Amino acid sequence: MIVRPMLRQTEQIDVYKALVSALADNLLPTVAIGAAFLGVGLYAFSETGAVAALGITFLGVVASVLKAVLILFHRRALAQGAPTLAVIKRFEAAHAVTTWCMAGLIGALCAFLFSLPTLSLHLVATALLFGYCAGLATRISVRPKIAMGAVILAAGVAIVAAMVFTQDARLLIGAVFVLFLVSAVETIAYLHRNACGLITMRLQMAQLARLDPLTSLSNRLGLQEAVEELPRDASGSIAVHTFDLDGFKAVNDQFGHATGDRLLQALSQRLRRLVGENDIVARVGGDEFVVLQPDLEGQSDPERLAQRIHRDLTVPYELGTDQPISVGLSLGYSIAPVRTASLDALLHEADAASYKVKRNGGGFRPHNAPPSGPGSARKNSAARAAASLAS
Repeated sequence: MIVRPMLRQTEQIDVYKALVSALADNLLPTVAIGAAFLGVGLYAFSETGAVAALGITFLGVVASVLKAVLILFHRRALAQGAPTLAVIKRFEAAHAVTTWCMAGLIGALCAFLFSLPTLSLHLVATALLFGYCAGLATRISVRPKIAMGAVILAAGVAIVAAMVFTQDARLLIGAVFVLFLVSAVETIAYLHRNACGLITMRLQMAQLARLDPLTSLSNRLGLQEAVEELPRDASGSIAVHTFDLDGFKAVNDQFGHATGDRLLQALSQRLRRLVGENDIVARVGGDEFVVLQPDLEGQSDPERLAQRIHRDLTVPYELGTDQPISVGLSLGYSIAPVRTASLDALLHEADAASYKVKRNGGGFRPHNAPPSGPGSARKNSAARAAASLAS
């Protein structure tokens, strides 16, 4: 579409998506301006009998209806889930076209009314133009190029038409319009900057609410949302690993809590590097960590990851102390189908497996054999496994 080069994205992706989504909130103003346009157009036709006024009015109503239909389609797309960036750009382009068409027709109707000597027609034209531009500056300023283009289209033609006539107050009206046009453009830029700042702050706060402040890993809320966002129509399985550190209290007691914090940060960095691209890593307690594997390629995946976790995280840490610091860890994991996965159930099974193996003395010992006795089929369906990883 020809308008796309004019609407280049300049904001961060998440901010841009939020700004374009805000265009779907303009249904009531669109209906209101369409009704006002219809009323002014019919009044102009009744006063002048000009077919041009009736034709412009008809086209304006059509543009308003198309704009309203576009908003409804945009709302439906947002309700169905987060649209892709390409879809968002297409909606933005469609909003630009329908908005500019409506603005051009408002400018044409106002120019026609200002070309006539009747004062009452000048008044309704002024009211329509000010109402449209004021509403646009506040509601569509989130996309400043669309808003500025619309204000210029609507007011520019009317300004020229008003200033052509020097024998009455229309010249003065045109001059006032010029001042208000400059002010409207500056207001649009100001509102856009404010909207970007507020949305950026909101997104940052939402992200911080889902992150552990010490390690920048996900927290329990972030982990829960990651599970909830998994596609429930998938046929695969997911795994949840839980582990805590053996000997972490002794590190705090011997070296102090500041060193303990540095240890947790260094361990978190190692953990990020060894997990898969789509895996989620969370710190859910003092020295308690969880890894979510959403894309299992086979039943051996959790065991391989558990081995990597033990191998990498139990290597001594150089933290500026007299000696390298070593910790062990005890790990359990559980597996469940994506369709029926519950984070609470997976964590409960993985924790139980971890505690059981820790009590048995450690060592890497996956419990892959299906349990025997009543209820074994149900337990085996979760494919629970455990490993104790102690230094």
